[in-house]
Amino acid sequence: MDHQELSDAQWTKIEPFVPGGRKGRRGPRSNNRRFINALIWMARSGGRWRDLPERYGNYHTVKKRYYRWIEAGVLEKIFAVLSAQADLEWVSVDSTSIRAHAQAATAQRKRGAKRPRVLAVRAAA
Repeated sequence: MDHQELSDAQWTKIEPFVPGGRKGRRGPRSNNRRFINALIWMARSGGRWRDLPERYGNYHTVKKRYYRWIEAGVLEKIFAVLSAQADLEWVSVDSTSIRAHAQAATAQRKRGAKRPRVLAVRAAA
């Protein structure tokens, strides 16, 4: 299994919130799991719709379904459910510090340094 694809356990959590496609005369009408995997590929790669690999289906179809699900609020519902059931065991918080320039910390100016016009006018008055 590809590391970018949903596992069976992940799919069983999501499947109840995915609309339609479960029943049909000849089986499911559409493969929702493949569609979710396509969205994961898009999010991880940052690619354009045209760059979607063929294993996820026609990119026009995936793009149309994505916008329909956005309008219907399906993805919002899935994200809400998954965030409520979040497993925070492997969360890591990084406290990286970035050093700013001395001027950003309002350090003293060197003698003879230019002053902004507003301060120069006030000093003259």
